[in-house]
Amino acid sequence: MISNKEVRQSFKKLLDLPDVLTGLNRLNNRKNKNYRLSGKFSLQIHRGQAPRFWENAPRGGCSQCIALFMDFGVVPKYCFDCYKVMVELRTVVELFKLLMVFEKIKLPRDNTRKCMVEQRPSSPVPYKGFVYCRGLEEANELCRIIGEAVADDISPDITVKVKRGCSEYAEIYPEYAQINAGKEAFKYGEDWQFYEDFVDKNWVFDDEVDCYDEDGKGTDPMRELFALQFWLRHAATLGDRSYLILTGGKHLKPLA
Repeated sequence: MISNKEVRQSFKKLLDLPDVLTGLNRLNNRKNKNYRLSGKFSLQIHRGQAPRFWENAPRGGCSQCIALFMDFGVVPKYCFDCYKVMVELRTVVELFKLLMVFEKIKLPRDNTRKCMVEQRPSSPVPYKGFVYCRGLEEANELCRIIGEAVADDISPDITVKVKRGCSEYAEIYPEYAQINAGKEAFKYGEDWQFYEDFVDKNWVFDDEVDCYDEDGKGTDPMRELFALQFWLRHAATLGDRSYLILTGGKHLKPLA
């Protein structure tokens, strides 16, 4: 079991650095946009193989899939085989511990893994982790592996389960979220391939869309500092006082 002392020690060097989140807020509120953050900037933290390196992945990775959906209401054919192992966490300390688990765990294909805070008001779970899988069989197997690791290193009371693809799809097409090992309940649209080809030919996506370095092996810890500090301030905003374990007792202002 990862102790609170261990998790504090593991992130102490980064978390004791000066505040950079204030600079991000000022940048977002500036009227003059003559500079911007790197395209790799994210409030999520990723580990494992970059999504763009997965077999048959679109050239723009997950960003291209979401763009296709947001612009044309199309669920990409690639996403029909996308499943995730979802870890539902109760405190920000558990989120940091899960990141430690994701750092050390060995998976068959070094599957993409990410940790994040949940900002959508529709979700009752404040912190989440995901492991990306191709196909239901792989998802069920990794759910077992991740579940055992989470129970051993964090808590046996944490929920670990399989979900299908992105939640945004299910908001429009509820049947997409149905996990069915037999006949598919959700069908690919009749004209959707046309839109897929159109976007693939005409939309331009940055090389950095998936927040990874060029070799796809992870991100710079200094870049991740934004995410780590945001997680703590988000916890303070929610009234999750477990963040004090990570700050060494230092109180943080809630997010504006």
